[in-house]
Amino acid sequence: MKERFVFTSALIMQLCVPGAVLAQALKPAPISEPPPNAVTISVHGKCDYSDDGITFLPLERAHVFEQGALVRTSEDGRTDLFFRRTGVTVRLQPGTEIKLEKMTVTMKDGQPVVKTLLDLRTGRIFTVVRSTVAGSTLEIRNAAGRSVVEGSGVGRYIITADGTHVTAEGSAIPVKIIGENGITVIAAGQQFAKKEGKMLPVDANLWVKDLVELDELQAAMEAAAAEKAPARP
Repeated sequence: MKERFVFTSALIMQLCVPGAVLAQALKPAPISEPPPNAVTISVHGKCDYSDDGITFLPLERAHVFEQGALVRTSEDGRTDLFFRRTGVTVRLQPGTEIKLEKMTVTMKDGQPVVKTLLDLRTGRIFTVVRSTVAGSTLEIRNAAGRSVVEGSGVGRYIITADGTHVTAEGSAIPVKIIGENGITVIAAGQQFAKKEGKMLPVDANLWVKDLVELDELQAAMEAAAAEKAPARP
């Protein structure tokens, strides 16, 4: 008799629960997206990294970085990082230090939207972006402010810590600099230097070597994207 009373009471309580509340409770939990990360695809010369900003260790190929890591190269070092979820590859030139400040993923209209923030503290980086999701963004912080690459397509850029930005010919996505003087948009074939505060056309002869490196970096990105991502530890 007691068992029948308990069962009947539980049934009445379920029937009294508002439909919206009950539906929410029975709704399956959303599948969480794994956090984005970056992997080292090449290392030349002396390069090291730190997870806590204090202890630095030698950098090796295939090392996986999480949000907050620091990466730096010596005067004869160079390394390429591939950000798996964003289709972004970054080459740290000699004498460069960056912090992987933020790497997040959210869902929008059923698509994963990845936001990456890099703090370029010293030196110079090359970056190639191949974005397929319009809402994903790459943001680089340096002396000029915040440089934002957003939208879908392919873009190739050279950015220095002191505020010089180059958008290579053929880039479908411009760089938008958000600084103390407002917003500056750097389209394909243009160069902006914070020191002079001027927009100039890219000198093809001056940038021949750099453009070759961008081609090399783009090829490395496509090869890395084609590889099956290794299982997370």
